[in-house]
Amino acid sequence: MNIFNEIHTLEFADFEFHRPSAVSHFPHSVECGSRWKTYGSSSGWSSSVTSSAIGEHFERKHFYLDVPIHGRNKLGAGLTHDEFEAFANAFSQTTTIDRKKTLHSHNFERTNVYRITDLTKCAIPTALISITPCRSPIDNEFYPMRDTCGCSVHVTVDKAVLGALKEAMERQFLLRFWLTKTCTAKIKYRDACSALWNRPSLSLFKEMGKTGDLCILNLTDERFPGCCVLLCYGNRGGKHQYVRYCAGMAYSDNLSSALEKSVIELWQTFRFMHSFYLRNKTLSDIEDPYLKNFLTNNLYETYTNVTTCIESSPTQNNATNPLPLTSAALIARLRQLKLDGYLYLSSTHSPKRNLHYCKYISPHLFLHMNNASHLNIQNTYSNQFQKQIIPQQLNRMVPFP
Repeated sequence: MNIFNEIHTLEFADFEFHRPSAVSHFPHSVECGSRWKTYGSSSGWSSSVTSSAIGEHFERKHFYLDVPIHGRNKLGAGLTHDEFEAFANAFSQTTTIDRKKTLHSHNFERTNVYRITDLTKCAIPTALISITPCRSPIDNEFYPMRDTCGCSVHVTVDKAVLGALKEAMERQFLLRFWLTKTCTAKIKYRDACSALWNRPSLSLFKEMGKTGDLCILNLTDERFPGCCVLLCYGNRGGKHQYVRYCAGMAYSDNLSSALEKSVIELWQTFRFMHSFYLRNKTLSDIEDPYLKNFLTNNLYETYTNVTTCIESSPTQNNATNPLPLTSAALIARLRQLKLDGYLYLSSTHSPKRNLHYCKYISPHLFLHMNNASHLNIQNTYSNQFQKQIIPQQLNRMVPFP
């Protein structure tokens, strides 16, 4: 079923494509988007699929087009000395040219945010929030790479904040794994099946295991609550095999939930890739640089590269009462580990729905996902594994969509 809205409103996507599954173990899918080329998609077995897809669309639309500029000022205006130094350290690594001399004097486009240390308001460069390049070319030179790392949207503020924090930390765990080739543990196939027992994704997981190779990795940082799973799929078939490498990842309350969400995310990407090549599309048709990099790596060799030569460092956390995966627990842990950052918050209200947008930004973390280009590799989070970083891994962007 296809739905088109000829009159654009803030409450609806311009189009919705509903794709019910013809087989019970395949999830239903929904795709939606706007004339501004902001898209959203989701898959699953429940009625929430539609709202998830629309939510992703509105998230992309907001962070591409609607992030406000609240003023222009110097980087340090309204920030403490330590806060300024943290941003200065990050920008010295992300800048395209040497602009250290102008860092103190340049007037950045800035947007209001809230410190997670005490929830007081301040302003940071808009370039760190908006995915679209700034109007100021100098701002773009300081911070040229943008992505959705740490972005979230939800119908409540707390869930939007939790989504942003989970999204941000999930990406930190992935980059730590990619740069060091270490994980918490490799999860055996039979253990994964046990974790998915009585979940609708089990049949799909088994079907993928029949058609290709699966590698399940626990990437969880033991200092944080919850469980983060990376699921990789590889198919060594010939040139007529459309999908030879695919991946899905999720950070959730426990292994069972994280694994199911990673299966669904992998399926979404698998489905897109299969459709993309089936229609004889080429990389020149792709505008998003992350997606283009991912499709460039659609090789079984990529699967081999990602899933081999991995060291496991099992968790040492034997706490009998682990922290729940809540926004309060994550903020408390970030404060404790000195990974202080800022919450960007915005909202839209309409008779149909209220949406709250959030992004978590911290110069103490990796600011974006492209480890091969203008990334603050040296930061507070990476200090714990800086000596384990493999130099060759720095030159190749993590193959993740």
